[in-house]
Amino acid sequence: MKVLFNKLLGRLGIPSNKALCFVYSYLLLVILELSLRLSTIGYIGVRFLYTMLFMIPGALILFICASLFKPFINKIIYCSLAAIITVYFCIQYVYHNIFGSFFSVSLIKMGEDAVNNFGDQIKEGISSSTVGLIVMISLLLVTVLIAVGDFVSFDRLEIRPCIILTSSVVITHIACVLLLFVGGTGAYSVYDTYHSIDTPTDTSVQSLGMLVTTRLEVQQTLFSSYYTEKSINDANLSVSTKSYDMTEYNATDIDFNAIVDNCDSIEAARTAAAFSNTEPTKKNEYTGLFKDCNLITICAESFSPYVIDPELTPTLYKLANEGIVFNNFYSSYESITTNGEYSFCLGMFPDLSRTKKDNSFIASSENSLPYALGNMFSSSGVDTYAYHNFLGTYYSRNETHPNMGYQVFKTPDNGLDIAPTWPSSDYEMLVESVDDYINSGKQFHAYYMTFSGHYQYNWANIMCTRNRSAVKDLNYPVSVKAYLSCNLELEKALTYLMQRLEEAGIADKTVIVLTTDHYPYGLNETEYNLLAGKAIDTDFEKYKNSFICWKGGMEEPIRSDKICSTIDILPTLLNLFGFEYDSRLIPGKDALSEGDGIAILADQSFICNDYRFCAPKNTLTVTGATPSDEDVENSKEYVKNILNISKSILNTNFYQYITEDQNG
Repeated sequence: MKVLFNKLLGRLGIPSNKALCFVYSYLLLVILELSLRLSTIGYIGVRFLYTMLFMIPGALILFICASLFKPFINKIIYCSLAAIITVYFCIQYVYHNIFGSFFSVSLIKMGEDAVNNFGDQIKEGISSSTVGLIVMISLLLVTVLIAVGDFVSFDRLEIRPCIILTSSVVITHIACVLLLFVGGTGAYSVYDTYHSIDTPTDTSVQSLGMLVTTRLEVQQTLFSSYYTEKSINDANLSVSTKSYDMTEYNATDIDFNAIVDNCDSIEAARTAAAFSNTEPTKKNEYTGLFKDCNLITICAESFSPYVIDPELTPTLYKLANEGIVFNNFYSSYESITTNGEYSFCLGMFPDLSRTKKDNSFIASSENSLPYALGNMFSSSGVDTYAYHNFLGTYYSRNETHPNMGYQVFKTPDNGLDIAPTWPSSDYEMLVESVDDYINSGKQFHAYYMTFSGHYQYNWANIMCTRNRSAVKDLNYPVSVKAYLSCNLELEKALTYLMQRLEEAGIADKTVIVLTTDHYPYGLNETEYNLLAGKAIDTDFEKYKNSFICWKGGMEEPIRSDKICSTIDILPTLLNLFGFEYDSRLIPGKDALSEGDGIAILADQSFICNDYRFCAPKNTLTVTGATPSDEDVENSKEYVKNILNISKSILNTNFYQYITEDQNG
C-alpha cells in the first residue's frame, strides 16, 4: 500500500516527505477545531464529521502555500499562516470564555473598543482559558518545530503538481458541499446551516466548525448584495387589500400596494407584501390601561430574576410582584448589550445574518423609527429623556438614542454629572437625572441603560465592593456574592426612584418597566445554578428572565402566563398606553393579546407552550401535548420569518415608506 501511495505521489511530482506537509496541516486544523469545540461547546457530535471533511481542502491550501517558493520562504509562509490561524482560534476561545458565545466577523471592527474598555475582562478571560490556550499554542510550537527541524520537505513544487493540487482543492470542496445533502435540506439541517445567510455564528460553529464559519461570514459579507438579492423572491409580491376595523385591531390605514409600486427596493416591496398579509393583533381589555401615565423603562445590564429577593432587594421584589406579572418571559440574548437593547427598544431582532457589516443599532441611527417609545411619546407632545452611566460614544448611543426620539440624552461625557468608571453607579445615575423630569408637572417618558451589573464579578469591581457588607455572610462563592452586590446598586437606584415618585405624588401615575439586555454571562453554569438554587437548563431556561411592568395604585396584580420574549415588550407597551400603531409592522407581538405566545432566542431556538426547539442541536423537546410535524415546521418557518422581516426593516429603512404613505 505504501509503495503504491509513493508511486502515485511520484507520478504527481510530489515527493513522499513533501506530502507529510499536507498530513501535518490537516492534523493542525482538525486538532484546533476539536480543542476549541471541547473547550467551549463541550461535546463533539455527528456534525463534527463535516468539520473534518472541510478541513481537507483547507489543509490542501496550506500545503500549496508552503510549496510555491524556495524552502526558506515556504517555511516562513507556512509558520506564519499556522500562527495566524492558531491565534484566531485562541482569541475566539478567550472571547467565548468571557461572553459565552463566539464573535462574528462583523464584530472585529469593535476590537479597539473591546481592548480599551474590556481590559480587565480580557485578562480574566485569558487567565480562565489557560488549559485550552496551552493546548493550542503547544500545537503551534510543534508545527513550527516540524517546519524548522526539516521533518518534512518545503521544496518548491513544479507547476504541474501545483495545478493538480489546486484542482484538488476545488474538487474536495465541491465534494464536501455535495455531502451536505446527506442530512437533508430542511430548515436547520447542516445543508441549511451552510447555505443560509441567516445562520448565527454559534449555530454555524457547532455544525461546521470555526474556519468554515469564518470563511462563509467573510464571503457573504463581502458579497452581501449578491446574497441579499438572491434571497429575494419577487414572485412573492401578492399584496392583500384586506382592511381592518381600527377600533377593534391595532392597525392603521396603509396602502401597501402604493408602497410596493413606489419603493426603490425589491426587498422593501417584499416586506410590504408580507406585512399586508399579516394579521394584526386585536385590541383587548388592557388597551389604554396606562394611557396618560408617565413611563420609565430600564434595560438592566446582565440582570437575572434570581436577584429578586424580599429581604435583599425589597424594591425589586415589590416591582416584580405588583402591576402586571409576566410569568413566562425569556430574554433572547446570551451576550452583547447592544443587541438586547435594540430588541427592547424597537420590538425586533437585529440583523444577525452573515451579511451584516455593523451592529444594527448603529446601522439604524439614520433610519425612520416611528414606533420607538421616544418617538411615540414625543410625537404626542410628551417630554422624553434617556440616560446611560457610561460614555455616550460607546456603541454610538449618542447617535442611536436621539434618533429614537429622546429629546434629552445624558451620559457622563454629555451632561450627566457622574464619573465614567468601568462600571459605574446606577444609583448615582438616578440621583443625577430624576430632577430633570419628576417635578415638571407634565407627562414624561424616561429611558435608562444601566451599567452597575457589568461583568466581572469579584472584589476588584468597584460596583461589587460598594455593597460587599450586605452579601458577605451569604453562602455563595465570591463570584455570586459579587454579582448580587453590584446588582444592589440597581436596587438602591430603584429605591431612590420610588421614594422620589412618592414625594412628587405621581407614583400612581407612573409605570416602571424593567428587563435585561442579556443573560449574565459573567457567571459560569455552576455559579448560575447556585444563584438560582437549582440546576438550570442551558439550552432554554437560562434565558428565563424578568419583564417587570409595575404601576403604582394597582390593587391586584395582573398575571399573564403567555410565553413571550424581548421583542414583545415594545408592542405590549404601545397597546397598554393606548397608542395608535400598526401591529403588523412590528415583529414582536403584544404579550397580553389573544392566542399562544412564542419566545424566540437569538440563535433561532424557540419555546412554545408544548415544545421547545434547539436550533444549534436541531433537536425538539416536547413539554406538553405532542405537536404535529406540520405545527413544528410552521413554528420554524415563523421564527425564520421574524428574523428575516426584522433584518429587512433595518436594511431597507422600511418605516420611511410608511411615513411617506401616511403623509400623503
